[in-house]
Amino acid sequence: MKRILVVEDDVMLNSGLCYNLELDAYKAVPAHDAAAALEKIRDKTFDLVIMDVNLPDGDGFELCKKISAARDIPIIFLTARDLEADVVKGFDLGADDYITKPFNINIFRKKVAAVLKRSGEPASQKL
Repeated sequence: MKRILVVEDDVMLNSGLCYNLELDAYKAVPAHDAAAALEKIRDKTFDLVIMDVNLPDGDGFELCKKISAARDIPIIFLTARDLEADVVKGFDLGADDYITKPFNINIFRKKVAAVLKRSGEPASQKL
């Protein structure tokens, strides 16, 4: 079962994301701030991190740098920060996708599945 860390300070949104991810047979683990996310990453292995940029104790971009320096984990930003500069910064930091709020939950679920599929399978030799 794929494990996904959901870093979102809005408790209701975090809960809803985890619920929807579990509908797709993933193990969703909530974290409500950067410190909790780093602690969980130190203690457990994750197949994907979904994170907000605006966190109560820090910046999701900085958290992305810390996670990427320690582990090779795909990252999807899920945030209200929709300026072009923010989206570009997210990808420059290594994000695998950048989803802006508001968002469609069904499209979100498909994007999660696509990132996990790409990260979990070796590249095909067929062209």
